[in-house]
Amino acid sequence: MKRRDEISVGALVLVTAVLLFGGTLWIARGGLSRGYEMYAKFPWGAGLKVGQPVLLAGVNIGFVSDVDLDPNGTLLVKMSIKKDYKIPINTTATVAANGIFGDQLIALTPVKPTTESLPEKDTIPTGISAPGLADLMAKGDSITKNVNVLTASLRSELVDSSGIKDIRVAIKDLSKVMAQLTTVVAHQDKELTATQGQVREKIAAIDMVKIDSTLANLRSASANADKLVKNLDSTRIAVNGLLNKVNNGDGSISMLLNDKGAMHSRINKILESLDSLVADIKKNPKKYINLRIF
Repeated sequence: MKRRDEISVGALVLVTAVLLFGGTLWIARGGLSRGYEMYAKFPWGAGLKVGQPVLLAGVNIGFVSDVDLDPNGTLLVKMSIKKDYKIPINTTATVAANGIFGDQLIALTPVKPTTESLPEKDTIPTGISAPGLADLMAKGDSITKNVNVLTASLRSELVDSSGIKDIRVAIKDLSKVMAQLTTVVAHQDKELTATQGQVREKIAAIDMVKIDSTLANLRSASANADKLVKNLDSTRIAVNGLLNKVNNGDGSISMLLNDKGAMHSRINKILESLDSLVADIKKNPKKYINLRIF
């Protein structure tokens, strides 16, 4: 009797679970309202199967009712959409991950809100799918491989080839150079400070009164130089005027220079007078020279 009761209770629990699962599935698929059909095409490997949900802008509006495999590499997917929902004409269909266990769903994404909708049994254009878990795993594997290659290269260059030792030696040498530079900078700073002090002392020792006097003398000399330049200009102008008169034949000087006969006559008279004076001096020296010695 006890054994029979346990079997009855187990059977009742099993039937209840089946009814709950079936009812949930039936309600999720629209219950008595089967909705209308829409279609989409996806490449092989999309991971779609019957019963997976269809979301429009994040809202569950139906489910996948059939998946047909086309030999040309395409999955022909039929969707059952609730009659309460219309699909905008600018909508694209993509396959997205549903959870972390590899399940998939169809995401319908409108480009922008609109009141115009696609007709029933139409094919929804396929959009660009977001990377799924498999794609992310593949990317992770590729990154891991690259990291391993980089790690091996670093180990080969730094450990196997004594690269770390060379780096330590270079750092040590760089530390020595920096210490030497610090010493040089300190010495130069000391020398610069001393030079600045000497310059200040020289500046302080300068007699500003003498400098002012010297500047005044320079100004006076400059003024005198200006006057001299002006006088020279006046003299130049006068000489140029005189030369112009001589060249133009005005005056006795011009006549004397330009009249060769008159010039020779005058010179001869002067020479004759000099000869007469010399002869008279020789003849009567006492007349011209009177020399007494005590």
